[in-house]
Amino acid sequence: MTTEPDAIPWKKFSERISYSSCNEDSKSELEALRLGPGKRVFCITAGGGRVLNLLHDRPQEIIAVDVNPTQNYLLELKVAAMRALSYQPYLAFLGVRQARDRLEVYQDLRPALSSAAAAYFDARPAVVRSGVLFQGSLERFLVHVARVLHVVRPFWIRRLFSFDNIAEQRHFLEGWDTRAWRFVGETLCRRSFLELFSRDPGFWRFVPPEVPLHRRIFDLMHRYLCNHLARDSHLLQLVFFARYIYEPAMPIYLLPGSFERIREALKTTQISIVTAPAAGALAGIANASLDGYSIADVSSYLSDTDFGTLMDEILRTARPDAQLCSRGIFVHRPLLPDHDRRVRRDHALERRLAFDDLAMVHEFLVGTLSTESH
Repeated sequence: MTTEPDAIPWKKFSERISYSSCNEDSKSELEALRLGPGKRVFCITAGGGRVLNLLHDRPQEIIAVDVNPTQNYLLELKVAAMRALSYQPYLAFLGVRQARDRLEVYQDLRPALSSAAAAYFDARPAVVRSGVLFQGSLERFLVHVARVLHVVRPFWIRRLFSFDNIAEQRHFLEGWDTRAWRFVGETLCRRSFLELFSRDPGFWRFVPPEVPLHRRIFDLMHRYLCNHLARDSHLLQLVFFARYIYEPAMPIYLLPGSFERIREALKTTQISIVTAPAAGALAGIANASLDGYSIADVSSYLSDTDFGTLMDEILRTARPDAQLCSRGIFVHRPLLPDHDRRVRRDHALERRLAFDDLAMVHEFLVGTLSTESH
C-alpha cells in the first residue's frame, strides 16, 4: 500500500527560477522520441534548454508546459534572444561569455516578450545583468558546492577535467575514493543538506528512506566517471565549476552547429507555452493529437493520484505509436496496470540511457503508446 505524499506548495516556488541551465541530457529524449517534421510534442519547460534542444529535430509544434510561470518566462527570453542574436552574442547574453551590455541587449529583446515575462525581468535587472543561464536556484546552489569542492581538492578536480582518454581517466580515479573525499561528497549529498540549501521541492521525494541518498549519488557519479569523460558532461562542469569550462560539451542548443539549425527551426516550429500542471495542460488538448511526450522527472514531484491523472491524459491525447520519455530520480515509479498494458516499453533503451545519460541519477521509462485501452 502506498501513501499520498504531502502536496508540494508550488505557489512558493512561482516567483523564482528554479532551473536556468539544462541539467539533463537531451540526447536521451531525442533518441527516445524520434521526432521530425509534422510531429507534435508535449514537453516540460524547466530551464528551457530541453525545449530548445528538441527543436534540433524540427517538429511541427512543441507545447512547453510548466507549473512555475518563471520557467516559462525564462524560455521566452531564451527564444527571443536566439531569434535576435547571432551565436557569439547569444552566448554572451546568456552568461557563457563575458559581457557588459546585457541590460541594453535585454531592452532590445523586451518587445518580443509577453507582458508578464517583461514585468518579471524588469523587476530583476541583476538576474539579466549576471547572465540568466546561471541564475536559477539550482545553479546558485552549485556555486557553493563548487567552492567547497575546490577548497578540498582543487588540483585533483582540474586534473580530472583534463582527460581526453577514458582509460587514463579511469586509472586516475583509482585514487578517487579516499575517506576525506567520500566524507565531503556524502555530506554535500545528504538529504538534510540538499533540503536546506538546494530548495528543490521533490528531488528525493519518492526515494525510499532506507536508501542512503548521499552514498547513491556518490556511487553513481563514480560509475559515470569510470565510463565517460568528465569534461563531456555539461552537468558535471556545473557541479565542479558552476560554469561551462569545456564548450564543445555544452547543451545542444549552445553548440555552434546546432545553434544555427535550431535558430532556423524557430521559423517553422510553433512553440506554445502554457503555465499549468502537466495534466491540466493536456486536458485542453484534443484526443489523439500528440506524437511525443518529454515529461522529464515530473513523476518524482506528483502524488500517486496526480501521476495517474497525468498518464490518463497522456494516453488520451496520444496518436497511434506516440513515444513517451519519462525520467525518475533513482527509481521510476511503476505504472498502474491499466496504463502499463498500453505502453510498449523499450527496456534495452531504458537501461542504456540510464547508464549513459549525463544526469546520472535517473531511471527511464521509454516506450510506444497504444491508443487501444484493451
